[in-house]
Amino acid sequence: MRRGLILIVALMIGAPFVAVLQGQSSSSPSDSKMASSDFKHLLTLANSGSTQAQFQLGLAYQYGHGVEQSAYEAARWYRMAANSGDSAAQNNLGFLYETGPDGVGDLPEAAKWYLRAAVEGNPMAQFNLGHLYLYTVSMKKTPEEGLYWIQRAASAGCLSAFTLLGSLYARGEFLPQDSRHAFKMTMIAAKKHEPGAEANLGVFYAQGFGVPADPHEAVKWFRRSADAGNPDGQFKLGVMYENGKGVPKDMDQAVRLYGLAAEGGSARAQESLGELYEFGQAVQRDYQEAARWYQKAIEGGDVLSASQLATMLFEGKAGTRDLPGAIRLWSWAAQQGEPRAQFNLAEMYMKGVGVSKDLRKSLSLFSQAAKRFDVSKQLKEVSSQMNQEETAELH
Repeated sequence: MRRGLILIVALMIGAPFVAVLQGQSSSSPSDSKMASSDFKHLLTLANSGSTQAQFQLGLAYQYGHGVEQSAYEAARWYRMAANSGDSAAQNNLGFLYETGPDGVGDLPEAAKWYLRAAVEGNPMAQFNLGHLYLYTVSMKKTPEEGLYWIQRAASAGCLSAFTLLGSLYARGEFLPQDSRHAFKMTMIAAKKHEPGAEANLGVFYAQGFGVPADPHEAVKWFRRSADAGNPDGQFKLGVMYENGKGVPKDMDQAVRLYGLAAEGGSARAQESLGELYEFGQAVQRDYQEAARWYQKAIEGGDVLSASQLATMLFEGKAGTRDLPGAIRLWSWAAQQGEPRAQFNLAEMYMKGVGVSKDLRKSLSLFSQAAKRFDVSKQLKEVSSQMNQEETAELH
């Protein structure tokens, strides 16, 4: 049956996604139906050297407003404005280098452009640079360097920086765990309607972290975040509806919110939808749909979905049994520390199913899974087989 969402685990505070700088120009091309005459005028200005027009063209191509979306063209126009010293263009160019497709993505270049804008005092660039330093191993920067820029961004009023600092204090990551500071930083951003902070504030109230537990107050903040279109807020509000915490239990609402969050890129919501479809809870059972949502979540790095999909492939739920595919997914999830994957993969090595029998690997994997499960029976069985093999070798 379905694993079910454990409220405390499901509502963990996560680091916010890096957000591209927007809204620095009042004439941002937000209308996806920009007239061709407007585009031609903008192009004329950009070609004549207008950094503002170059920046606007970068936005147009980045989001496909009035033109075919193209990261390459967006980068080209941002670079023109960036080379003329426009800090907004420098930040957005850095973001494209950080998140762009093959041929555009280049983390050292991202850091270079973020730094140029950050030194000029651009708060979002300071935030993006600090986030890059903290979470990108290849940057080889100390946590202190990342925190320096995050704190600079917060001092300049960047709400994303307050949200991140709040989550760092809450998790005790890079900073000492401090519920008072976590709540203070998060509340600053939440009061100014930063959706990520609103979602995190809901977690504080749901879990009673730094404040008395209050599911109704949690729902209030989750709803504000969800209404702003934040996938994390949508997912967490869905969890409250699924568990009947702060609101009457309502699986239809939960499924609706999970769907919104999943379409918005929430891997946790995608994993939840996968489970609902796999086990036919609140929706009609549909293994193909379950596999589709699990795969989307895996692409977002969700190890639970990898373990779940591997089990489906092993059991042949999604069609033909795919043992190599199951082993591949369990192996990846096990490396990330997912205990169910560790347990299942250990059994494969113990029995030699889909892999060459390897009792030492099996023992190691069962030992890792023991942090979450009672595997005393399996450890005894593996040890017994190892002793038998050692005895046989002596004869």
